[in-house]
Amino acid sequence: MTQLLDMQIMFNDVLRRKVAIEQFEQWVYGHPDIEEHFGSPFYLQLISLDYRGTYIELDLKQLLEPVIPYPELENRRLKENLQIVASTNDDIATALDTIYDDYCDGYSFLRFLALAYALLSGAEGQLTISYRQRALLQEEARRIQSFFAAGKIKMTGLHEYADLRHESEQMELRNIESMLRKLEENNRDT
Repeated sequence: MTQLLDMQIMFNDVLRRKVAIEQFEQWVYGHPDIEEHFGSPFYLQLISLDYRGTYIELDLKQLLEPVIPYPELENRRLKENLQIVASTNDDIATALDTIYDDYCDGYSFLRFLALAYALLSGAEGQLTISYRQRALLQEEARRIQSFFAAGKIKMTGLHEYADLRHESEQMELRNIESMLRKLEENNRDT
C-alpha cells in the first residue's frame, strides 16, 4: 500500500511536470488505495478525468492542489537538493539545475547557488566546477541548511516562505557581487 506522503509527492510531481500525465494516469489506475486516503468522491473524480483532454493540467491542478501539503513537501525537496550540493560524493548538476528553477520561482535565499550554476554552466550548458568552486558551493549549501535547521527559513506554501534571518545573515541578497567574484577567482584550479 502506498503511503499518504508518497501519493502527495506524486500529485506534486505531475503538477510540476516531473511526471508525464500519461504515466500519472497509469499510476492512478494502479493505486486504488488513493480512495482510502482521500475518500471515494476524490478518487472517482480522479479516475473520471479526461487525461487526453485539452484542460487536463488545469483539471489536475484544481483537484490535486488542495490535498498537497506544500510547506512539508517543499521543505523536504529543498533540503534534499541542498544536501546533495553540500555532500562530496554526489553529482550536483541536477540538484543545482533544480535550485536554479527554485530561485527563479521566488526562493531568493538560493540566489548564490542559482547564479553560480548559471555562470558555471556557460553557453554550452555543461557544468564545469573546480575543486575550490565546489567547496564554495558546499559551504553555501551548508549555510542555508543551518537556517532551515534553526527555523530561520520556513516554508509556508508553494514558492512561499518566511525568512526570519537577521539582515546580516542574508549575504546572498546583500553581498552577491563579492560572492560571485570569489567564485570566479576560484576558477583557476579546474
